[in-house]
Amino acid sequence: MNSLKEKCISSKLIYNGKVINLYSDEALLPNGRTAVREYITHNGAVCVVPITEANEIIMVRQYRYPFAQVTLEIPAGKLEKGEDIYICAQRELSEETGASAGDLKYIGEYYPSPAILNEVLYMFTAKHLTYKSMHTDEDEFIQTEKIPFDKLVKMILNGEIKDGKTQAAVLKAYLLEQNTLLK
Repeated sequence: MNSLKEKCISSKLIYNGKVINLYSDEALLPNGRTAVREYITHNGAVCVVPITEANEIIMVRQYRYPFAQVTLEIPAGKLEKGEDIYICAQRELSEETGASAGDLKYIGEYYPSPAILNEVLYMFTAKHLTYKSMHTDEDEFIQTEKIPFDKLVKMILNGEIKDGKTQAAVLKAYLLEQNTLLK
């Protein structure tokens, strides 16, 4: 089988931002030709499926500027450079919902757009929740709501939840929970 690997010949930083960087590279293809590869780098992020004792998921509503609409998502947020993913998951859960997890479980990685973005989202479930007050970032405006797990899965399957990380993490968490219940 031939190699699918591409090799960077040259790289140019187009934009150096607060959250992302945009590059344009010239890449050597497996067939010997070259192509331009534009891509964005990002430190990564976490997302958390907070499961209450009543088997509800704590969701957040927030305005998403690129789509000019309010979305319904699980709590999530950016990793600081070098930050431990478990610490980030607890921090984001606390900031966005006021909850703290007694049981935080890593359930995998999600690549949101691998053709143009190197961001990795680290997915978690959170159980045995205790509550304090939300403490969002200055530029973050969020409303929370609890949705029964089964209902949320139906909302995803019916196309009511557009956010990819929410779809992936909730469905994975749901299947893992069902598998646990079957054993």
